[in-house]
Amino acid sequence: MGFFFTKKDDSDKESLTEKLDECAGQRQLFQQALKSLLVLIKDFSFDIKELDADKFKKQMDTLSGEFSLSNKISRIEAAFDSGKDAIINYINNKKSYFKERENELKSIIDLLTKGLSVINEENIEFNQKIYDKSIAIGNITLLDDIKKIKDSIKSEVEHMQVVIREKQTSGQRQIEILTRELNALKCDLEKAQTASMTDGLTGAYNRLAMDNYLEKLVDKSVISNAPFALLMMDVDNFKKINDSYGHQIGDSVLVALIRQCKELIRKEDFLARYGGEEFTLILPNASLKNAVKKGTEICRAIELSCYVLGEKFGDQKLSFTISVGISTFQKGDTVKTVTERADNALYLAKKTGKNKVVTEKELK
Repeated sequence: MGFFFTKKDDSDKESLTEKLDECAGQRQLFQQALKSLLVLIKDFSFDIKELDADKFKKQMDTLSGEFSLSNKISRIEAAFDSGKDAIINYINNKKSYFKERENELKSIIDLLTKGLSVINEENIEFNQKIYDKSIAIGNITLLDDIKKIKDSIKSEVEHMQVVIREKQTSGQRQIEILTRELNALKCDLEKAQTASMTDGLTGAYNRLAMDNYLEKLVDKSVISNAPFALLMMDVDNFKKINDSYGHQIGDSVLVALIRQCKELIRKEDFLARYGGEEFTLILPNASLKNAVKKGTEICRAIELSCYVLGEKFGDQKLSFTISVGISTFQKGDTVKTVTERADNALYLAKKTGKNKVVTEKELK
């Protein structure tokens, strides 16, 4: 018995290739959709300390990374089960938290209701005084002597005016006290919010504010592909400045750098102190070309500036320079990856001469 072999038609191979390409495309689409959904779930969370929102957001970032990098179904299933439990637990904790807050609000409403009843009692007392005076005025009509009538009316009117003035003074005093207390609370809250997000020395945003802002930009870019550029800036030879002139002059150098940068950036740009003498500048909706232009402009402005050190140093003048590393958001980026590229570009700028701008394209 013989075996017969038939040659497969090339059209079958093409059909199989098309199906494989279609499957790969669908897989990428599903991955992107899942990542977008996880970003939206992160937005659903509230930055409330008791709910540990930061931990939840990191769990969602980890889950998003698993969907992007893993090809094994078993690993994806395990990641999904873990992520699903995290989401359910967070939602349940959120419900419990808001239920507790609801009960607290009910207690506050009860207190306010009691407070209003006290105010109402004061109003009742005031109304009663006015009513008694009206009865007294009415009784004056029973008098026969015109002079007595006039004197009585005058006396009762004066008493009424005293009662009204006392009520007005009391009410105005209460309003003024409450207004002062509310304004003080509002001012303290604004100061606390600003202090928690601002670097105390330079007035730029701090590392926490930068991390939060960058995370929001990355999440937004995952959904809408909105571009942004990240500039990492570092003062050249900063240790030498501190060693030669002291930390006070070193601090003044950092303050001067931030002041100069603020004069050269847009209102929507985000300037932050990353740590030590290192700063970040985030440019929303900026291309790599735009970022290089801005980084070069800042470099040159700093290089050409001169700072007088004061009488202690004989009015000696100090100049310094900075190095800049630049990255831009790429598809699939995380906060870590886009920051690492900018940091690596900055390291290359320092290594190859300083006082220059290096981009992620120059990294090997």
